Amino acid sequence: MLPLAGKPLIWHMIDRMRAAGCCEHLYLATTSDPRNDPLVEYCAAQGLEAVREREEDDLAARLHAVVAASGADYVLKTGGDCPLIEPTVMRDMVRMAIAQSSDFCSNRVRWTFPMGLSCDVLSASAITWAHEHLATPEDRELFATWIRDRPEQFRVTSFEHGENLSHHTWMVDTPEDYAWMQQLFEALYRDGECFGMTDVLRYLETKQHL
Repeated sequence: MLPLAGKPLIWHMIDRMRAAGCCEHLYLATTSDPRNDPLVEYCAAQGLEAVREREEDDLAARLHAVVAASGADYVLKTGGDCPLIEPTVMRDMVRMAIAQSSDFCSNRVRWTFPMGLSCDVLSASAITWAHEHLATPEDRELFATWIRDRPEQFRVTSFEHGENLSHHTWMVDTPEDYAWMQQLFEALYRDGECFGMTDVLRYLETKQHL
């Protein structure tokens, strides 16, 4: 909920996912912890439904709740610490997943994109399998990578960039990350537009101290 260019970080993620034009519905998948109430209320005002699970780290249950609520065949998933997710990357990844009947299509099978543009496309059947069969808290939290790392069981496809940019980390996990992202959005964000990876790289070339 912290602001970037005058709008909450989550607003920019919603805006970018909508700009991708490949999702029929957007869901906030969170927990029943009352501390998340302001986030749920804000997202509801933005037109998003919420699914709320009891356990903080049970991501398998959260995504299964999205499948149950939506009836979707595929879910495009990203984390709440990635305000630079790129609409074209998400759109092309969804197209690849559908064309190849993937269970898991992602730009983090083989890392070539900056960390922070991370997202996965998962089949409803793979999510349901994980929810019904994974038992340990660690496996349920990291269920997406559990699926990713078992290509003998699931159809896994890698979405890659032509140049390896994986040495860049563009996520918001610390106060320092947030301060960096504030500078970036103040410099590059314009109402009605989604600046992209190329814009960020060009900006960083002129701001080596960042």
